[in-house]
Amino acid sequence: MKHRDLRPLTVLLLSMAVAAPAAATPGQRPLIDLETGTSLVSNLKAHRIGDLVTIIITEEAAANAGAKTKADNKSENSGGPGLGFLDFIRPWDMSTENKYQGNGDTERSGSLQAEITARITEVLHNGDFRVAGTRMVNINGEKQLIEITGICRARDIAPDNTIMSTFISDAQIAYNGSGLVTDAAQPGVVTRILNWLF
Repeated sequence: MKHRDLRPLTVLLLSMAVAAPAAATPGQRPLIDLETGTSLVSNLKAHRIGDLVTIIITEEAAANAGAKTKADNKSENSGGPGLGFLDFIRPWDMSTENKYQGNGDTERSGSLQAEITARITEVLHNGDFRVAGTRMVNINGEKQLIEITGICRARDIAPDNTIMSTFISDAQIAYNGSGLVTDAAQPGVVTRILNWLF
């Protein structure tokens, strides 16, 4: 009795088992999303247009400058009594002194702490992302608007899709408010005209 070579059949059955997707048992999710082909166990970082990135704004700015000028000039002149026919000239002296001192100092500081979720609006040719986002908060008629735009690198985005604002290039951050409280804190029209004139 001749024995048939079962090796080709064994290889064929093993390849079919590997190629067939594993059926999920009840209550168990598959490891691969069959619709999108993405892994369900890996961290999905934002990388496409429309993906969201949370920007942690921590901006601190401070600047100061100082100038100091000092000048001192002193001169003395004197003359003795006249001799001969000039004996009517009395002894004389004269001194002059000029002093100038000036000081100037300026200082400015600012701070902004906030979190805003922005959207990837463009993927650049080098893989960087252009992001843009706005957030409006309205509390008792007081509107606070935060806007941010800029460019970030993919490697600077953390696995939880957050990024510090200091890692954003060409960042433009605007924080504006409007409402009764904001209007009351501003000087009146007459005051602003006087300040402009004088």
